[in-house]
Amino acid sequence: MQKTFLALGLCCCTFACHTISDVDNGKVYLRGRGVAKYHLYKSVGKCQTAFGLDPSAFDGMVTAVAFPIAAQFPRLAKVGKRSGPYDPSAHCIRVREVGKSTSIVVRAIDKCCTKTLGSAQTHQLDLADDAFAKLAPLARGNLSVEWAVVDCPNSLRVKSDSAVCDDNYYFSR
Repeated sequence: MQKTFLALGLCCCTFACHTISDVDNGKVYLRGRGVAKYHLYKSVGKCQTAFGLDPSAFDGMVTAVAFPIAAQFPRLAKVGKRSGPYDPSAHCIRVREVGKSTSIVVRAIDKCCTKTLGSAQTHQLDLADDAFAKLAPLARGNLSVEWAVVDCPNSLRVKSDSAVCDDNYYFSR
């Protein structure tokens, strides 16, 4: 059953997904289904997120991901070297509401939610309110979504040190 879902999901995304971002719908590293809620990241500073990234550096296209997703994909938090070069192989999350064709791509900046991915009813993403609003009205509160770990598009890559907490912990040595 799981393999059938993955094959059908890949087929649907290859032929029917319309995206509002500049993502290459190429390689998918992991996919799943769960619940996305929204979070107000506008007042959150860059040193207040698990990955040390500034939410405002990505035009509101950010999310927190469930702990198991973050643990499995350390490249969600990859930044690169101070003053560059910044890591071009960072991973992002492509999200779409179940049954809809519009998808968005968001940069993971934080961890949230649950310690297991359990089922499609499990809270797995905290999208920034701006990102959530591209999929549905905020009044909905919760969305059943399909998500995939993908390569970050250029628009969601770190472009300067100002996007990263000043702490050396976040930079490669």
